[in-house]
Amino acid sequence: MKIGRRRFMTAAACTAASGLLPARGVSAAGAELIHTVAAEIPWFCNQVALTAKGDMFFGLPRYPDYDQTPCLAKRGADGKPAAFPGNAWNEWKPGDDGFDSFVYVNSIHVFKEGTVWAVDQGALRADSYPPALSEPHKGAQKLVQLDADSGEVLRVLRFGDDILPKGAKLNDLRVFGDHVYVTDSGLGALIYHDLKTGVTLRRMSGSPEMQAKVEPNMQQGSHQTPKIDMIEVSDDGEWLYAAAPTGPFIRIKTAALRDASLSDDDLAEQVEEYATIARSGGCALDTNGNLYLSELDNKRVTILSPTGETAVLTSDDEFISPDGSFISVDRKLYIPVTQSRRTRLFGNKQDMVKRPWKIYVVDLPETLGGIKLGASLNGPSLP
Repeated sequence: MKIGRRRFMTAAACTAASGLLPARGVSAAGAELIHTVAAEIPWFCNQVALTAKGDMFFGLPRYPDYDQTPCLAKRGADGKPAAFPGNAWNEWKPGDDGFDSFVYVNSIHVFKEGTVWAVDQGALRADSYPPALSEPHKGAQKLVQLDADSGEVLRVLRFGDDILPKGAKLNDLRVFGDHVYVTDSGLGALIYHDLKTGVTLRRMSGSPEMQAKVEPNMQQGSHQTPKIDMIEVSDDGEWLYAAAPTGPFIRIKTAALRDASLSDDDLAEQVEEYATIARSGGCALDTNGNLYLSELDNKRVTILSPTGETAVLTSDDEFISPDGSFISVDRKLYIPVTQSRRTRLFGNKQDMVKRPWKIYVVDLPETLGGIKLGASLNGPSLP
């Protein structure tokens, strides 16, 4: 359903507390899949990504009370994580300008070309640190592409104030060929960058489609709800999907986002409300267009099909604040559990985090709850 800006806000208001859209098929009790622990790490982890040959990488933001972290790590041959690339990029400290080091890596991903991409917000969280630490120095916000084997920095993308005005926060990205799509969760916007031409566009900045639904009972401690956050691009590159943690998921043609002749108002009219969702920390997308939602309140991962069916993939009482999941080429879903709601940022008088942090994994069946599941978007399927 295509909706304009006014209809979008009306629909969002009507569905703010409704959870997932009514489903035609929900997995029966007891039909959930068994998950296991794939990795344990000593640092606060919100993202995981794997190469086609199985090398595992961890995204490690400098979360409040957990800012002694390398920001990016790789699982070694001995199964233990180590800072990656293991040099000055992982050694930022207060007072550094963050130009050539990771400050706050909010997201990582591995795409078909097999390199590692990291999204660095360039500063610590504004809900927990003073401006001297929470306002990025010039050039500190960046997208960094690294060789997955050597750790060599292949590319660093930095943007000017026209693309990243004060208050903007690079959040997550998807790369399709030469096209880079990024969410800005600080002010609310989509950013497009062409790797071939260098053209960069900031789209729909601050528009209603880019905002989160904030309800009074959502406030927990000093945590600030991000604006547009999660992002996915369809297997054919035709559609971009995005959402704030509160939803709804929207979608828009990628060609429209790349069309500089379209004004933001014209672009907003092309936004379609795709699905209302339960509050989610992260997501993944498969080749069949199924979304895998890491639900924050329900401690589970739910599959949402393109036709509206839902099924609970797996759940656990220890799924406290699950975040950015990842589908490997051998069709396994990896789920990092941040435990952020156990931290003091969420209003707890004392920290209740259980160490170490865990990455869970579940094998994807061919079908679940009547939904045909697809493969990974992130690389060729194994023979």
